[in-house]
Amino acid sequence: MKTLKLTMYCSLIVLVAACSSKTKKTEPQNKTPEPFLEMVWQTDSLMTTSESVLYHKESGVIYVANVNESPWEIDHNGFISTIDTSGNILELKWVEGMSGPKGMGIVGDRLFVNDINRVVEIDMKERKIVNEYPVDGKPDLNDLTVSSEGVVYASGSSSETIYALQNGNMDAVLVKDLARLNGLLSAKEGMYYVTSKASEFGICNLKDGSLNVLTTEIGHGDGIVRLPNDDFIVSNWKGEVFYISAKDWSKKQLLDTREKNINAADIDFIPESNLLLVPTFFNNRVVAYRLKHK
Repeated sequence: MKTLKLTMYCSLIVLVAACSSKTKKTEPQNKTPEPFLEMVWQTDSLMTTSESVLYHKESGVIYVANVNESPWEIDHNGFISTIDTSGNILELKWVEGMSGPKGMGIVGDRLFVNDINRVVEIDMKERKIVNEYPVDGKPDLNDLTVSSEGVVYASGSSSETIYALQNGNMDAVLVKDLARLNGLLSAKEGMYYVTSKASEFGICNLKDGSLNVLTTEIGHGDGIVRLPNDDFIVSNWKGEVFYISAKDWSKKQLLDTREKNINAADIDFIPESNLLLVPTFFNNRVVAYRLKHK
């Protein structure tokens, strides 16, 4: 009888082990880690109508373009702030004298800023505006990007035009029906862009004017950043952030603050710490999120 019980017990153990082994075999193999955001810090609410952020690796400083109320009114109350990578305000009004400062880019020791109908050039050492480059008409200049050759490009949301700073002038280099053009990102393969009205993320060839839409339904497209792995993050001004795979251009929502009425404007990314910087426009803050995968 004892022998029979022992035999049955051993058989049960073998059966459980076999089932466990089969269960393990059915688990998905090589599952791709899913990206997500974890909030790290936020600034004080002194970044009035913060529209754009730009990280300067050499100094470790983050520049913040603050519209300060009306984004398209020539009121001369806009300013640039500086903060550190922990969200502490270094200088609230580092440079003043703009009306609706938005997209920014750095060439050498000069900071270029879109300001509604002109691009201003700021001497970063002297902390003052040293040049301005006007654009005729009502361009509503929005985002700004700098190519690897140091060429400054600006987007006109109302003019649906991409401008380039050439020989001291802002010249139109692409005019297309881009339905409220906003974000720009210069790359060797072309100019990436997002649109606010058409809700598209795409790439254009400035030489022949061709367009290629890569992803749709991104809301009021605003900022673009490229990650070290060549994937992208784009923001919807209304309060969303999307992760876009460069393999198949699929998108995943990383952030949604629309119900809280917190915007997500012209973003930037710090690769060394995996920090995504999100200016919140009417919420008057810059929020930093750590990009992680699970």
